[in-house]
Amino acid sequence: MKKTIFIFLLSFLLIFIYFFLFTNKTTTPPLVPLRGDVVINEKVFSVLIMDTATGRQNGLSHRKYLLSDEGMLFVFEKEDFHGFWMKDMLFSIDMIWIDANLRVVHVERSVSPKTYPKVFSPESKSLYVLEVLAGQSDINNIKIGDGVKILKK
Repeated sequence: MKKTIFIFLLSFLLIFIYFFLFTNKTTTPPLVPLRGDVVINEKVFSVLIMDTATGRQNGLSHRKYLLSDEGMLFVFEKEDFHGFWMKDMLFSIDMIWIDANLRVVHVERSVSPKTYPKVFSPESKSLYVLEVLAGQSDINNIKIGDGVKILKK
């Protein structure tokens, strides 16, 4: 009887040691982008907020479409002349640069994936870049100097 209990306890101990030493206990959940709304000239865009280097690098690449009330907001650590290109994009977009005072400082309209590898940059420093479906900046009369509201959900 003692031998059976000893074998059971030893087996249990070995299994415990195996799981403790050889399984990854530091798994982290996948990163899920924040969601929010960006309002320009009373137009509300429901956006994914990209505030990490990986998120900003991937952006809208490989997506098949974007609805007229959707977008992606890129958030940077500091104001700068942030450049964007159309690598791996499948549809045209408008790019809207926004400064720390929440004012539009530059707009690139109907940028086609065919423009890759051209880099588009503002003439003034920005802290944010909003990408929306091509034509939305014209439809909503978005221009330099317009005020912007950013609402996180």
